[in-house]
Amino acid sequence: MGRAWVNDKPFSYKSIALDSIDELRTPVLGTNCQITQLRSGRLKGRLTRASVGDVTFSIGSFSLPIRATGVLSQTRLTIGTLLRASDSVRGWWGPVNPGTIFIMPANVDHYNVYSGGASFAGMSLDSIELAMILGNEGPLSDPNFWSQRRQHRAESRRTAQEIERHLLVVMAHLAKHDTLSPTTADFLKRSVVDAFAMHLLTANSASPAIASTFRIVKDVEEYVDARSHRPVHVSEICAQLNVSRRTLYRSFDDVLGVGPSTFLRQKRLSWVHAELRRLDPKTTRVTQVATEFGFIELGRFSQHYKLLFGEYPNETLRRRI
Repeated sequence: MGRAWVNDKPFSYKSIALDSIDELRTPVLGTNCQITQLRSGRLKGRLTRASVGDVTFSIGSFSLPIRATGVLSQTRLTIGTLLRASDSVRGWWGPVNPGTIFIMPANVDHYNVYSGGASFAGMSLDSIELAMILGNEGPLSDPNFWSQRRQHRAESRRTAQEIERHLLVVMAHLAKHDTLSPTTADFLKRSVVDAFAMHLLTANSASPAIASTFRIVKDVEEYVDARSHRPVHVSEICAQLNVSRRTLYRSFDDVLGVGPSTFLRQKRLSWVHAELRRLDPKTTRVTQVATEFGFIELGRFSQHYKLLFGEYPNETLRRRI
């Protein structure tokens, strides 16, 4: 990783191979999200994260279906795009195509379901600074433009490739240098911003039309998250959220492609996976972690874990970050 101080602010570059869902929880430096693996296997991919001053940006790829949700940042604006996908991608607005640009203000929730492997690009920065950089770009120079969750559909099929190419040029420069002059840093920062902004001026804007099925799945997740210390039965969910079992199953199949029981188990398994990657293998017992997340039948827990992640939980613990 190269690092220098320009106007008291660092720049950085780091590219890593992915072997689990954990690094995807921080798709761009300064952001955070919840990731649930939806299909069996060992996730593979690559994540390249960089920064120039206060602007952070990344390009990432992953090989398996996942669900990504949560508030990306409490304080910063996040802009992202889908570069390519091996299967369908759905979000709050419906189907997502490569080149579609998402604008996620601070403290605003996002929700994307990837039915297969995919790659993405993203950028995070302060919305006021962004508006100042784009001072002569019409609506983009208005801070209020960046205060609402938006989706902009790409006008050209080349949009995704052009965004990726611009970011790769900047990343290649950062990877080769240990210092940056103030003028070079400013130019590179503007180049990163322009990679997205140049397409927002011509893209078609859309407002989120959240489907009822998405809302049901989201409500179920929020209910379960508030009770992460214990398992939650489907019948409890139906009673507490006043939704029929048939509607519940149809909603989960429509949004995630799996039933609610399967998804909720995968979600808890993903929580265990994250903990095992974080904790010290010398002082951690897998059984204790599994029990904390509501797995009582430990034999079945290990089988489900191996089926989803392609390894046993004690193997994950031994190769923690």
